[in-house]
Amino acid sequence: MKKLIVVLMIALLPTLAFALDFQIGGTAMYKGLLSDLEEGAAATLTFDDFTFGGEARLNFGLLQGAAAVLYYPDEVAPSLVVLTDIGLTLNLAIVRLGAGIGPNFYIPLEGTVDGVPIGLNLKGAVDLQLGKLSLGVVGYYYLASLSDLKAGLFETAQPWLGLTLLFQLF
Repeated sequence: MKKLIVVLMIALLPTLAFALDFQIGGTAMYKGLLSDLEEGAAATLTFDDFTFGGEARLNFGLLQGAAAVLYYPDEVAPSLVVLTDIGLTLNLAIVRLGAGIGPNFYIPLEGTVDGVPIGLNLKGAVDLQLGKLSLGVVGYYYLASLSDLKAGLFETAQPWLGLTLLFQLF
């Protein structure tokens, strides 16, 4: 049995070495409620309705780790929102599907934070791989604080939808 495991590891090692890739780029997320878009507000979207930032993804075979840092402008307290997750990814020709879950962190740039600034997010992504460039649609189900879990995940979480443009470094 030990010999079989060693042979499998030796056989899979070169395959996994080529399965590693690291992507970095920009992301833009709609920061309003999706119900606003359904009610006809899409015609009046402005630059202020979006939040912008960077995203990095590390893929190793079927596993993917990702982190997005978004600047969230607000009149009361502008902040940075860091969305991290780990999950599964599947490459289908030039399309990559991914899903993950992880913590998110709220970092105020002015003022203080009431409560726990750590939350939870569920992420889904569909990317079109164009050589070293990747253009994707990403969706987060964002829960601002872990204390909101007591109220029910689907009652307090906010869906976010956005676009990513990533460049594969290696």
